[in-house]
Amino acid sequence: MRIASRLSAFSNILIRNAFGSEMRLSWPQHLQASRTVELAGESQQGMALALMGMSLLILAEDLLDSEQAACDSKRQA
Repeated sequence: MRIASRLSAFSNILIRNAFGSEMRLSWPQHLQASRTVELAGESQQGMALALMGMSLLILAEDLLDSEQAACDSKRQA
């Protein structure tokens, strides 16, 4: 698959997740995001940078939710 089409497909996934009720990506989706951005050439740098920012925001939210869930489960035990 060409990089431009991979970036476009990834942007659709991010938009769907960012504007949904929860900002969630699976770990394989996070890995695919980083690999796709890594392969972007000079002509796609702007889109790749924007997608990287969105995916990092979603990753930070996912990690924070995971940490809070772990803390909550420890308190209840």
